[in-house]
Amino acid sequence: MNGTTRATSSSGRSLCHHDRRRPTVRPTATGLATAFFRLYLLESLAAGQARPAALLAAIAAERLPFATGAFGRALQSLVEGGYLSPGGAATVCLTALGAAERMAERERWSAMLPTLVRLLGDAEPRPFPVVAEALPPRERPVAEAYLDRVLVATVRERIAAARDGGPAFAVVLAQVEVDGVGESTRRAMVHRAIRATLGATATLFGGDVSAYRYGDSGVAAVAPDGRGAARADRLCTLVRARLDELMRTMTSTVRAFGSARWNVRAGAATWSEDLATTTVLLRRAEQALSMDGDRRDAA
Repeated sequence: MNGTTRATSSSGRSLCHHDRRRPTVRPTATGLATAFFRLYLLESLAAGQARPAALLAAIAAERLPFATGAFGRALQSLVEGGYLSPGGAATVCLTALGAAERMAERERWSAMLPTLVRLLGDAEPRPFPVVAEALPPRERPVAEAYLDRVLVATVRERIAAARDGGPAFAVVLAQVEVDGVGESTRRAMVHRAIRATLGATATLFGGDVSAYRYGDSGVAAVAPDGRGAARADRLCTLVRARLDELMRTMTSTVRAFGSARWNVRAGAATWSEDLATTTVLLRRAEQALSMDGDRRDAA
């Protein structure tokens, strides 16, 4: 079959295949991948705060056969569990609870390691890959605001409910900028990232989060802020990491996207009496989005 063999399950789904050059291993299930990324994040952040995008870039160079989306799920579980706290310049850092969880994770994985070695044998160690810091593309000004009617209507309803005694809420705006490819390829990448983010809103961000398309290259998330003052920052971190993970996956798995360079930005605003109208609240979120342009994520 043209040098390609393929094993299938009873349902006919492909399990794995190889070609003349090298074998391709089917990605592991999300559970194992998420558990690994929890350990990786906790260990990496023990040395100090860091951007999730930088940590993802470093581990992506290992080309581990892990399911797509596992990094974002691990980050969500740690942020929502109070193990990580959002910091400045789009970074996250360990909390006291996270430091204790790191030691517990080390104990769990250390207990499994002898059994893995017995089952698989000794594997050749490989050095940790060095990921070069790519020069970022030139910063672009924030695009002219595109306020989707559904988003505006939702924010207006949330403001009315908050004034009647309902919970305060946060709005997160995120945008993806893509360079280095043609316009049709850029649109395809952005569309995929937005669609995958909107489709996994409840799973990755929480069941009380609503997400919408924002402009032609972004997403907006709206969530109640009653569970803590840092809800906006946490949600901003998760949305940014989700988009970055999707872009990195596309550039590493789709040949046509391989030369793309991207930048993910996000900003948030929380409603209060000072931000009385829909326009003022969204403008405040756009200002935060603009200030997030100081940090860059490039392939």
